[in-house]
Amino acid sequence: MPANATEDRILRLGAALAGVIFMVGAALAWEMARAHMALLGTICGAGPHPHCGWCYGAASLVLAGLAGFAYAARPNGNAGLLQIKARP
Repeated sequence: MPANATEDRILRLGAALAGVIFMVGAALAWEMARAHMALLGTICGAGPHPHCGWCYGAASLVLAGLAGFAYAARPNGNAGLLQIKARP
């Protein structure tokens, strides 16, 4: 197995693991947001109650997790990703 293929697999695995960790964080933030909504007695963002930080945190962590999964599942390896081209 060439070094580039091994490196690509390690990067994909790391991105997938980061995606899982972000999704777990999103689940924890969602539970805190639900507890906060129960304390308020209404849905965050409804009426005079603005969204709490837990709501924004859960949404942003879901997006970060999806980005990690998308990076891990991308087609055709590196394909020039972050490669520096030197002029002769």
